Amino acid sequence: MPGAKPKEIPVGKYDLSKPEVLFFIAGPCVIENRECTLEVASEIARISNAHEIPILFKSSFDKANRTSIDSFRGPGIKKGLEILSDVKSLTGLPVVSDIHSAEQAQQAGETLDVVQIPAFLSRQTDLLIAAGLTGRTVNIKKGQFQAPQDMRHAVEKILSTGNSKILLTERGTSFGYNDLVADMRSIDRMKPLGFPVIFDATHSAQFPGTDCGRSGGDRTLAPILARAAVGAGANGIFIETHPDPDRALCDGPNSLALKDLEPLLLNLIQIHRLIPIDKPQQKNNMRFESESLSNQSESLIDRLRKIKLIIFDVDGVLTDGKIVFCGNDLEIKSFHVRDGHGIKLAIRSGLDVALVTGRTSVVVSRRAADLGIEKIFQGIWDKKPVMEKLMLECGLTNEEIAVVGDDVVDIPILRLAGLAATTPEAPIEVRREVHYVTSLPGGSGAAREIVEMIMKAQDKWAQVMKRYYQ
Repeated sequence: MPGAKPKEIPVGKYDLSKPEVLFFIAGPCVIENRECTLEVASEIARISNAHEIPILFKSSFDKANRTSIDSFRGPGIKKGLEILSDVKSLTGLPVVSDIHSAEQAQQAGETLDVVQIPAFLSRQTDLLIAAGLTGRTVNIKKGQFQAPQDMRHAVEKILSTGNSKILLTERGTSFGYNDLVADMRSIDRMKPLGFPVIFDATHSAQFPGTDCGRSGGDRTLAPILARAAVGAGANGIFIETHPDPDRALCDGPNSLALKDLEPLLLNLIQIHRLIPIDKPQQKNNMRFESESLSNQSESLIDRLRKIKLIIFDVDGVLTDGKIVFCGNDLEIKSFHVRDGHGIKLAIRSGLDVALVTGRTSVVVSRRAADLGIEKIFQGIWDKKPVMEKLMLECGLTNEEIAVVGDDVVDIPILRLAGLAATTPEAPIEVRREVHYVTSLPGGSGAAREIVEMIMKAQDKWAQVMKRYYQ
């Protein structure tokens, strides 16, 4: 998946890309009026300054997805942005608000530090692209109907605009009717996409549509869920807060009382300090800087379109990494038939495929012959010379080569590749180096996933569908 993570995500005076820093997004659900908004923003700014906590102020200028037509929606984009501009100038807090149509993006982006995509709209292509084109950081809230790994498609839409300043927010998953479940595994499953993951503690405490034409909720659950999310590795916590939640015009039942915000944030920071963080290591401590990945503005789609040769590692990519040794020098590896079919389709469509593996095995030779792969290199631990040889022999540039590897031995060629990909099981050191982490495991569809992406980007997949399935 896109590991095309930016080196920085600057928002105001903060860099939200640093995993060692826990940040917060807080504010009332909707802009009720200027006075209430500034009251909340002033208290949030006091907390931020007093404890040196990165906090972004969020409030919506329009809640276009209210349950009832009679529900309060906010002051609208013009008046709402004026109030948020006042928040910025008077408190110094960066401001966040959501947009509901592509037409709102440019105007909102002139004021907002972060443009937010509501969960119900997280698949809307035009909206995502418009948000990306603002050049602002984009916070995509995962739909209640989406699997966390499916957020890769929303990420790709933003990346296609050349904008890699992306935040992802987990806000609960539909659990039958009128209830949500907060699956903390979602945080870990979205992290391989390469961007900070936020947990929305108050919306995850909602009971959608249960309160006479509006969403109900239980605000006492929000601190519990927030603590769990920090323990699960969330980079940020989203909390809606109000001076008097019982009288709030939107999301009052699940909003935290403003007086309770400060102690909760301090508690969450204490928890965060106890959690092991995957921090980028220095050069002298096993961190390898990648010059080939320095330009992260290039979209994933552009990379896919240039590929002419795919280099696959074998163990852990085309297999699940397990090897069974039997008597009489018999070695057993398990390959997935759909991976094989995908490779055959790639070759028939004009793409070239090579296998470069550290081990030597008769099984691999047989599998290569079965798939029609002629370029096979076994017993290769220094893979860079092999890749350079292939580039010379095939007359290719590094931008025209995709590499799919899953261990540290693959890092040198992953850095050279125009498209570098790995599997979810790969070590963090490998996942940091790639443009894409597959949603499917090695040996269970990962290779097919990469092949399909390349073929679809090059309009080859439609030809396959026409040939075989129409």
